Amino acid sequence: MASINVRVEIKSSGLMSSPVRLVEIDSIVATGVVAKIAKLITAVDGSSVTLFAKADFTEADEQAMVLIKNTGSTYDLFVEAGSNVEFMKIKPGQFAMFPWFTDSSTGQDIKVYASNAAGTTVEGTLIELT
Repeated sequence: MASINVRVEIKSSGLMSSPVRLVEIDSIVATGVVAKIAKLITAVDGSSVTLFAKADFTEADEQAMVLIKNTGSTYDLFVEAGSNVEFMKIKPGQFAMFPWFTDSSTGQDIKVYASNAAGTTVEGTLIELT
């Protein structure tokens, strides 16, 4: 069974009237589908490709954790939800992890495209939470 152990620690000083310190520790265990994708994305703005499709999930009210990494070394990776709605830019070597509502009737596909037609390589992992 796949799992992700998460530890997030945020510390700052001088940004607000008092120092900020936040620590969150959690473990996410996959009880459903685990999908892994690694591919070269050469699509550019206006012609994104689907990384994860909501149609692949049939249960109502499904939740998943998505991990996307831009393993390329040169070009940015843009992430969209639905039809041309960009919500994230991932630089080379960076990654993002976020929850995704996968309900097949109201959820949105996760689509990606590169900042240059030469493309970038993306790795994606989806962990269904049931």
